[in-house]
Amino acid sequence: MRKTTTLLVCLLTALILASCTGREKRQFNRLLTEVAAQDHVIDANDWKKIVDYLDGSKDHFSDFYKDGKLDAQAVKDYISEFFDHRRPSFKVRFVGVGNQGPLQVNFYLERSGSMVPYDSSQGDGSFKSAIVSMLNSLPGNGNRMFVVNDGIYSYPRGIQQFIADNNVFASTAGIGDASYTDFAKIFDQLLNKTGKNELSILVTDLIYSTRSMAGVSASKVFSDAEGMISAVFKDATKENAMLVVRLSGSYNGPYYSYDAPQTGKPYSGRRPYYIVIVGSNDNIASLTQDSNYQAFSNFSRLRGYEGMCLLASDGIYEPYYSLLLSGRDVKGRFRPEHGQEGSVTRLEDIEPDKGGSEVQLALAVDLSHMFIDESYLTNPSNYEVQSEDPVTIKSIRPITSADRTPSAKKFIGSATHLFLLKVKDVREKQDVTIRLRNQLPAWVTEGSTDDDRQVNATTTFGLKYIMQGIYKSYERESQDPYYFELGLSLE
Repeated sequence: MRKTTTLLVCLLTALILASCTGREKRQFNRLLTEVAAQDHVIDANDWKKIVDYLDGSKDHFSDFYKDGKLDAQAVKDYISEFFDHRRPSFKVRFVGVGNQGPLQVNFYLERSGSMVPYDSSQGDGSFKSAIVSMLNSLPGNGNRMFVVNDGIYSYPRGIQQFIADNNVFASTAGIGDASYTDFAKIFDQLLNKTGKNELSILVTDLIYSTRSMAGVSASKVFSDAEGMISAVFKDATKENAMLVVRLSGSYNGPYYSYDAPQTGKPYSGRRPYYIVIVGSNDNIASLTQDSNYQAFSNFSRLRGYEGMCLLASDGIYEPYYSLLLSGRDVKGRFRPEHGQEGSVTRLEDIEPDKGGSEVQLALAVDLSHMFIDESYLTNPSNYEVQSEDPVTIKSIRPITSADRTPSAKKFIGSATHLFLLKVKDVREKQDVTIRLRNQLPAWVTEGSTDDDRQVNATTTFGLKYIMQGIYKSYERESQDPYYFELGLSLE
């Protein structure tokens, strides 16, 4: 079936090529190269340029139109085929184009006893500020709100009224049973009932609780939490990604520890809480690249932001990258293989400079537009390098104006960082693979406690068991999960 589909796309592309003159076709292909050859993405702004060009040349691209209207899918098929046959070929990603429109957002607010003190009148307002800032940055007006605790309840007054409320928990009082949170039901809703054109957002403290916790040991709570996660996440991880954002807000009110679920202890200070976002792999990857969602996707701007963790299937990102042929960080002699335009990924005749013992390569990579913290992206220990001969990442640093020399600018393209690669003894032609591992960040373990009888500002009860359970569910899809992969050929 896949071969038949590919053949049909090729035939369609051939017909379209035949229907337009050589000059218009070359101009259109040049436009496609300008908007997508470097970042491999066609976003809403790029799409507008493409549509404007085609609308101005309808007579030459009639096969792109049906009943006078542009056939978006036919254009996408042509573009995909065009870049698939370039050298080097690549898969182009379409972000926020065509007739898709804004994503439908389902917003879930946990209203449990341990959540209410985040929006106390004695607090600094940081919780409400962060949530409202996030919601106000979402495009579209058809978004829906739900209150969750022992169940999932529609909030009849809507998101706009919720934003306007002076106290978000006062206006949701009386909805559901706030004495415990049914995370199995909530995560099932997020993972298994979020549609292809939807995004689900949960605001929660991620403290696992059950209807009856009196007399239950902490280890039993953690075991139950891991079992719940394993059951709910069983079949949903291949198609859906989950982003967990950690924030800190002021907390003024009773805190309910695991050994006293009905007796709150007064606490005034800061406490961590979390924004959990679920959507299809494509939708989550596209959020940071779609100009309509740029403000929403910039979670580091939110008041109280501390870190994020993206859980997703292998290869959710496909960044632009290219080796530089010269520059202050390049050491050794080599030449690029013939037939490479723009991005250089294949080198031959590699050898050290006279008197030298090693070769140092500079690999420019676009590390922007990812739901991954800068500190994680720039730590070489988070990367895995596979090669026949020794190749190691010495360091990763941001690209500066000094790096953008006339000779290097062409290859840097949209790249934001330089990977300095140490290469020794290239004895034969070989493929080199560089992968950014998908691992739980340090804050997951550092921010977790097995005993919350002494409340503090930095830890969440049982956090690592929830997060490790989720991670293991994604890990089942791949024994060595990774965010992206860079391929090089050295000889």
